[in-house]
Amino acid sequence: MRIFIDCTHTAKHTYKNTGIHRVVRELTSELLEISSNRTDIEIVAVMFDGSSIRRVTNLNQQQDDHFIKVNKYLELTKINIKVQALIFKLRNKFINLLYLSNFIYWFNLNSESKRNVPLEFEGSIVQPEDIYVIADANWDLPKTYYRFLEVLKRHKVTIVVICYDLIPIKFPQFSSKRFTKAFTKFYSDYSTLFDKVLCISNKSAEDYNNAKYQGILASNNSQIVQSFRLGCNYSKNDFVVSEKNNKFALDLQELVNKKYILVVGSLVPHKNIKTIIAAFDLLINSSYDNVFLIFAGNKGWHSETDSLIESNKMYGKLIQILGSVTDAQLDFLYQNCYCLVQASFYEGFGLPVVEALQHCKPVIASNGGSLPEVGGDFCRYFSPTQPIELYEALKELLDSEIYYNNLVDRIRNEYTPFSWRESAEDFLSCLYSYNEV
Repeated sequence: MRIFIDCTHTAKHTYKNTGIHRVVRELTSELLEISSNRTDIEIVAVMFDGSSIRRVTNLNQQQDDHFIKVNKYLELTKINIKVQALIFKLRNKFINLLYLSNFIYWFNLNSESKRNVPLEFEGSIVQPEDIYVIADANWDLPKTYYRFLEVLKRHKVTIVVICYDLIPIKFPQFSSKRFTKAFTKFYSDYSTLFDKVLCISNKSAEDYNNAKYQGILASNNSQIVQSFRLGCNYSKNDFVVSEKNNKFALDLQELVNKKYILVVGSLVPHKNIKTIIAAFDLLINSSYDNVFLIFAGNKGWHSETDSLIESNKMYGKLIQILGSVTDAQLDFLYQNCYCLVQASFYEGFGLPVVEALQHCKPVIASNGGSLPEVGGDFCRYFSPTQPIELYEALKELLDSEIYYNNLVDRIRNEYTPFSWRESAEDFLSCLYSYNEV
C-alpha cells in the first residue's frame, strides 16, 4: 500500500516552524522512517505544483543564518504578506485560466479517451488501495487541486484529510475575511471528496461532526471521522544554538539568567495576546519588575495584535518578539523559560502545551477548545476572557518557590510525553482501520 503525504505548504515555507508546519514536518519524518523498515507500506511525501504532484525530498527547516535573514525580512511583514497574497492570488487565477483553456491535459474530465487511462506517479501505476493524505494547509491552492483530487477519486484512491481545527468557521472574527472565505470554501467544497477525516483531538472531531450536522460540511454515511494524538519531541536536526556573530543567538543566551514567561506561536487574534499583555501589565504594576515576556513566533496579518505588543511601554525592555525560531532555538527557550502561557480563545490541539510539559515546565493555559483535553490536570487553567485569572495564576507561581518546584517535580515524575513516533503509529492505525472497514 502506498500512502501519499501532501506537504505542499510546508515544502514551500521551510522557515515556518510552529503549528501545522511542525506537525507536517515531524509526522512525515516519522512515517518515512517507519516505512523504511516495512515492506507492506510505502510513504511518499509530495507537493502539488498547480497541475500534478511531485516528490518532496527535504522538509527540514532552514538553519540559523537563514532565520536571521527571515526575521529581518519579516520586519516588513505587513507589506510582504499583502504582496505575497496578491502574487499567489494572481498565480492561482493564471493556473485556473490554464485549466479552463484545457492547457493542462490532466484535468480534461470530459475527454472519454482519457477516462480509463491508468494514473501514474514516477512511472508506476496508482492503485485503488493507495491513500492520499492532505496533511498540509492546502485551502489556498488553485481549482486544479480539486480537479486533481477528483482524478484520484475516479481511480478509487482513498482521500484522507487531517483537520487541525475549524476556527475560521467557528470563530470568523479571529481570521481575515479573505482567509475565512478561502478556508470555509475549501472545507465546504472539498469535504465531498473526503473518505476519512483525521482530527488532532477529540474536540476537533466533535467540531467536525457538528459542522456536518449543521450542514456546513458535506455529510455522507461512508465518511469516517476519527482523532489521533500529536507528539511533543523534535527531530533534532539542528540542535546547536550558534553564536557566530549572531545577535539573535546572543539575545537567547542572555535569557538564561532571566526569569521569562514564554508564549509560542504566530501573533494572531485567536491566540488572545490582549489578555496576556493585560495580565503582564498587572504583574509589572504589582512590582514584579524582574519578569520578562517573550513571544516566539511570526507576526501575523492582524496589525492591531502587533501594535498591542509594540506600543506597550515595556516593549524592548521586558517584552520581546523573537519572530521565527529554529528547533534548536525553540528547545533552548523551553529549557530556560520560567513557564509557558497558552491563552488562546480556542485551539484544535495546542502543541506548545505538550512541548513545555515535555520540558517539565509549568503551563498556564486557557480552557479554550482542546487545551484541557491535551494538558489534562498538569496545567493551571483560566478563562480566556479574564486576564485577572491569568495574572493570579502567574502570581501564585512567582510568590511561592515551594509551590513552583512541587509543580515541576510532579510534571517530571508523572507526566508521560507522547512521541512523534507514537503519533505516526497512531496515525497509521487509523488509516489501516479504514481499509479494514
